[in-house]
Amino acid sequence: MASTDKDLLQALALHYDDLVEHIRRRFSNQHFARDVVHDVCVQILEKPPLKAINVPIAFLRRATLNRAIDRRRAESTRSLYVQSQIAVVEQHRDDLDGAMALEFEQRLRALLAVIESLPDRQRQVFLLHRIHGMPQQEIADALEISLNMVAQHFMRAMRTLAKRWQPEA
Repeated sequence: MASTDKDLLQALALHYDDLVEHIRRRFSNQHFARDVVHDVCVQILEKPPLKAINVPIAFLRRATLNRAIDRRRAESTRSLYVQSQIAVVEQHRDDLDGAMALEFEQRLRALLAVIESLPDRQRQVFLLHRIHGMPQQEIADALEISLNMVAQHFMRAMRTLAKRWQPEA
């Protein structure tokens, strides 16, 4: 490491707190200021200045200020991008939710129309068994029909629903 690089790193170590305070006053964030000064330190270690620095503290103040401005711009750009992406996702999610709700409502109306079109006894058996969860024997007793007739009405209702209602369409 050239003596100018060593002098610059010594100035950085000596004026570390002043540099952090300089950035903190401008950007009102202690953690941000420390990150910026650390970034400048790493930058100097990885890629030392090509020319000799006459006034190291002036160079360091300018370098930290420039780095702080670059970081804020990058953060602002990143934040705007993320917010725009969130807005796009939210918009599509709302559209999708609305579309899904509309599709569900349309399918439900189609199902209700098919159920309403069933003959009375089939509709009654279907609703008691599927919607109200009644066992077939209880339905037979309540409607005063045989268990076999309950099974037949239910199977006919199910076949009609399978033919007329297309939930995947």
